[in-house]
Amino acid sequence: MSGNAPQQEQVEAGAGWVQLTLDRLLAQMPAELEPVARPEGDANRPLRWVATSELEDPTPFLLGGEFLLTAGVPLVDRPPEEVDAYVGRLRAAGVTALGFGVSPVHDDVPAPLVRACTAQGLPLVRVARRTPFVAVTRKFAAMLEAEGARLSRHLAEVNRRMLRAVLSDAPEGSLLGVLAAEVRGWVVLTGADGRASAAAGRQVLAEEQLRPLQERMLAGSGPRVEVAGFPVPGAAHVVGHPLRSERDVNLGTLVLGSATGFSPPQHTTITLAVGLLEVLLRQRTVGNFGPSRLATRLLLDPSALGRAASGRDRTLARSLAQSMSGAEGAPVRIVQGVRRDGQDRGWPPPAAGELPELIQLRRLCDTRLVELTDYGFVAVTRSAVPDRVVADLERLGWLVAVGGPVEPAELASGNEQVAAVRRRLRGGGASVRAEDVQWSVTGLLGPESGRLVAERLFAPLAVLPDERRRLLLRVLRSWLGVHGSWDACGRELGLHRNSVRRHVQHAADVLRLDLDDARSRAELLIALQFMPEDR
Repeated sequence: MSGNAPQQEQVEAGAGWVQLTLDRLLAQMPAELEPVARPEGDANRPLRWVATSELEDPTPFLLGGEFLLTAGVPLVDRPPEEVDAYVGRLRAAGVTALGFGVSPVHDDVPAPLVRACTAQGLPLVRVARRTPFVAVTRKFAAMLEAEGARLSRHLAEVNRRMLRAVLSDAPEGSLLGVLAAEVRGWVVLTGADGRASAAAGRQVLAEEQLRPLQERMLAGSGPRVEVAGFPVPGAAHVVGHPLRSERDVNLGTLVLGSATGFSPPQHTTITLAVGLLEVLLRQRTVGNFGPSRLATRLLLDPSALGRAASGRDRTLARSLAQSMSGAEGAPVRIVQGVRRDGQDRGWPPPAAGELPELIQLRRLCDTRLVELTDYGFVAVTRSAVPDRVVADLERLGWLVAVGGPVEPAELASGNEQVAAVRRRLRGGGASVRAEDVQWSVTGLLGPESGRLVAERLFAPLAVLPDERRRLLLRVLRSWLGVHGSWDACGRELGLHRNSVRRHVQHAADVLRLDLDDARSRAELLIALQFMPEDR
């Protein structure tokens, strides 16, 4: 019988990937496997699997690259010429090496087999007497599994580097830089006109030399790969990938070159790069038009939202729907955010960090309509912005004001309301919802801002003795509360009306306020609401 596992793809060491070889297996099992015949250089040939067979001709069951194990049944009492023919068949089938078990059929490796393997360049290994063939197979399988895990980790890291490159301020160039390093070659990105727009690595071919390859790529349709070779160092193996839109429109090409070709893991990396480049080019050229059309229409005609909300402008209504998740026509909310104290990043934000921040805010607010502003950011969304999202935004250093649901035609007024709420964020130190705010002067000021206003307004009283200051504040609070009535205030405080008049005038003089002015009295009344009674 003959057994064999599926063929494993070769992994090239020269391209940065460690391949499994006979030498590596021998190093893992020095007591079990002893080289008998080692033609120069053959021990480093790729080893794809370990197979076992006692057939006289096992080659129909082999795929090439195997370490073939045998107990020597086909070689019992065979003349040297038949042994030579056996080795020749294995060599022609691409067997990497032959492992010979010295029991129970043979006491040692037959001399004719050693001579035949040496003459024909097939590595020969003695398998120790007490080593079952399955032990060799299991060791190789463990090595193969470990190598697969290592390659998976490496590919995952490459994927992360590529995604970080896409989020940089120069995504195409950064992505090509990562790709060139991984394939150990050079890469060129061209537009649909064939002109190079970005490159990485040491390019050895001019644009004119690449033109025929690009023409073949752009002439076809759908996913395809064009391959070429040039008698130039570093360009023996050149591959080209067309970059296309979802409607199969040519957006450009990606051409890669190397001296040795690309391994299967490297082809996986190239495929990922092609997909990311297509996404970048689609977004730049034929991506979602909703946000841009919406912004353009609003810039040119701010009243357009009213027509969209009423259904009289279907194009704009669709653009608004494409820019946010949720059902078309559903109410929207305005969200405005400011940085927490001590976390200001300045304006304008650094270009390198602007895109990741916008993407993060879009994800959390579930909308494309997000813009960075001089105070922080503003977003238009159909999301209710649940508390968990507010908590995530606060963990990222934001304080947010969340507006209530409004119709698209009411966005302008909704934005003004949220802006009024936003102004109390820094003083309050916590995010707020417009629906929870008391819509009054004191409500919009908030406790922190109100306290600051009160402390500043009543600061001149600090020069007075504590008892005198508290008396004046108590008289002012009572007098304003009874609409400036001297008699009513006197009865409430147990003071003569003339004493009330004298105390109020003293407070007005110290505060430098004209209490005959209704606005001054209103400011005092509002500020007193934020002053503790005992102060």
